[in-house]
Amino acid sequence: MRVVFFGTPAVAAEYLRAIDRRHQLVGVVTQPDRPRGRGRKVSPSPVKQTALELGIAVAQPTNLLADAFPQQLRAWAAEVFVVVSYGEILPLSLIKMPPQGSVNVHYSLLPKLRGAAPVQRALMEGLTETGITVQYIHEEFDAGDVILQTMLAIEPEDNAVTLTQRLTVPGIPLLMQVLDLLVAGEVEAQPQDREAATLAPSLTREDGLIDWCRPAREVVNQVRGCFPWPGANCLFGDQRLKITQAAVVGAEQYGGGDCGEVVEIISGEGFVVQAKPGAVLIRELQPAGRRIMSAADFVRGARLKEGTRLEPISI
Repeated sequence: MRVVFFGTPAVAAEYLRAIDRRHQLVGVVTQPDRPRGRGRKVSPSPVKQTALELGIAVAQPTNLLADAFPQQLRAWAAEVFVVVSYGEILPLSLIKMPPQGSVNVHYSLLPKLRGAAPVQRALMEGLTETGITVQYIHEEFDAGDVILQTMLAIEPEDNAVTLTQRLTVPGIPLLMQVLDLLVAGEVEAQPQDREAATLAPSLTREDGLIDWCRPAREVVNQVRGCFPWPGANCLFGDQRLKITQAAVVGAEQYGGGDCGEVVEIISGEGFVVQAKPGAVLIRELQPAGRRIMSAADFVRGARLKEGTRLEPISI
């Protein structure tokens, strides 16, 4: 099958390689080269790098409706468009261009968690399962008919990075199965239940600001969902701390401290911070301008003591 692939990050590049092994990739569309990494050096997206390695033509439009780009898409004569984390909504005129339509891989069990951050929101909401959906692209965001879905349990230690990786493992063969169904003309897509839809909007920096007067479980889920960006942040004195790994500890043992108070230092493990209700064991963190470190190392270096308070960051 002749395929044009739309995608940008590393996770999308994994799908690109899988499609290339079984279908004819006639073109790849990705975001323009941008500053990336700690040095902010202008560099190509992982999808562009992979496409060039595979010898596939690449387009990087700044305007999807500019005359030259739709002409290029028509010239590629794709039978289907496949979209995986491209980073921009396709206009209806492009969605309808290929004869087999346009399909998207979405990291939730639609209609649950429609939007740009389904993995992060699933963790922040404390869900215990999520999944992958391959859907036809619709002019309404993430509202297209569902072709195939598969469920995945969320592990207690998952964060946004690990859950994305774990979802990609079944996601790739699911997309391959959909492409096989398209080739065979055997797709039986089902409309979504609009009444059951929930939203998963993009994260903002405010989503990562810790309120220690929230329940411990909510704080830990915030840490999981906000890793690596925007990070779950608070203040230690005037120093900004990004909490990168945490766990809920027994409410029976901790309950008398103030919100954000360090109520215990556990040698070799980290330190416990009072929430309401419950408490949070901080296992790993990143001080501003430094690398991620164990909370135990931070305790020793910062001479953190019981009774110290971690404060919320004011907007």
